[in-house]
Amino acid sequence: MDVAEKNEKKLRRQMRTTSKILLGFLLAILTGAVLLTLPVATVSGKSDFLTALFTATTSVCVTGLVVVPTFSYWTLFGKIVILALIQLGGLGIVALTSFVMLLMNRKFSLRNRMMIQDAFGLSTMQGMVVFIKRVIKGTVIVEMLGAVLYMFAFIPQFGVAHGIWYSVFNAISAFCNAGIDIIGPDSLMTYADSPLVLLTSSFLIICGGLGFVVWWDVVDVLSNVRAKKIPARDIWRRFNTHTKIILMMTFALILSGMVVTFLFECNNPLTLGNMSLGKKMLNAFFQSVTLRTAGFASISQKGLTEPTVLVSCVIMFVGGSPVGTAGGIKTMTAATLVFAVLAVVQGRKETVAFKKTIPTSIVRRSLAVTVIGFGTLILFSVLLLATNPLSLSDGVFEVTSAIATVGLSRDVTPGLNVIGKVIIIVCMYLGRVGPITMFMFFGQRATNHNSVKYADAEIIVG
Repeated sequence: MDVAEKNEKKLRRQMRTTSKILLGFLLAILTGAVLLTLPVATVSGKSDFLTALFTATTSVCVTGLVVVPTFSYWTLFGKIVILALIQLGGLGIVALTSFVMLLMNRKFSLRNRMMIQDAFGLSTMQGMVVFIKRVIKGTVIVEMLGAVLYMFAFIPQFGVAHGIWYSVFNAISAFCNAGIDIIGPDSLMTYADSPLVLLTSSFLIICGGLGFVVWWDVVDVLSNVRAKKIPARDIWRRFNTHTKIILMMTFALILSGMVVTFLFECNNPLTLGNMSLGKKMLNAFFQSVTLRTAGFASISQKGLTEPTVLVSCVIMFVGGSPVGTAGGIKTMTAATLVFAVLAVVQGRKETVAFKKTIPTSIVRRSLAVTVIGFGTLILFSVLLLATNPLSLSDGVFEVTSAIATVGLSRDVTPGLNVIGKVIIIVCMYLGRVGPITMFMFFGQRATNHNSVKYADAEIIVG
């Protein structure tokens, strides 16, 4: 079998995996919508299908935009359905399906291992079962830790039973970057002065958004330091290039978002203006973290100044990191383009990051994902603005939040008309499955289109 035939076979396999993931998410959404239309799911005993479909989509796609107040509209049954959909959407169809297979003691076939490899974008099929086990185990540990921390705030306020339930729900929602809560109508604005709640939420959001691959690299390196196999001063050097880039981008985005929010909202009475300096810094930090596709809000998004809205849209568009629970085009995609620009400025032939060459195929893939993502954002922003009486900033913010599966809104979502709600549903679905399908599609294209070499074109740029 020649190289072209091998690439063609791999492409067909990836497209089959892509189809399964697309259909898996769609089936989960429709199943959730049906369950949420049952009389037992709502306090009033009835719910229209569009509301149920919107809620199921925002749950599975871990977005957080809602058209009805979650805390008062849905019964305990409805909230349990929503929580299950959030956990399913956060970890992904493939991860949870694989976990069920492990519980049933079923062996992973070669096809199953290939599907896991494609779904998570892994470079090798070695250790697939161990990888899935570590993902599930790590998720449970982090969510449980977050729930316990929340309990110190929620149990004194709501009592033992409600406090534990709210803690578990918020921990799963925060880790999965869903941003849906059942505490009240104002997200976490009631806790704007609570470092415990905001920092716990930030911890869960960042953990979910870093990506599982980064988790294990950090854990492995720190374990070697603790075992004195490597000196503490070599921690950063021992991280692989992927981890270094992700940690660098995560820090840069959180810091820049915090600084921008603090500078432009510091004297804004609608957001940070009436807070003490310490609370301003805390809420500016949380605002920056939640923009990374989480969706919880400790300050009014409607009250944000225009410069903050613009920067927020950029941060939301970038999103979190690969192989995690966050959305957006991903930090690695944005970082790759930054390194590519630096290479041009420095006159380098190769794109270099931390003394490692980034393959040209990765650069081209990152460019394709960014352009397609931005084009999708513009298209649906135009459609939403054309069908709903919204300002430009409100419309673009809403669509960016949906496509990047963030869930923040400038009090727009509940007031959308039927067409607007359908547009946001499509945006949330594309935002959740879009990066997966695009990375697979551009991952290994067949070489049929590369069999002919054309003469260089003489064009002028700039």
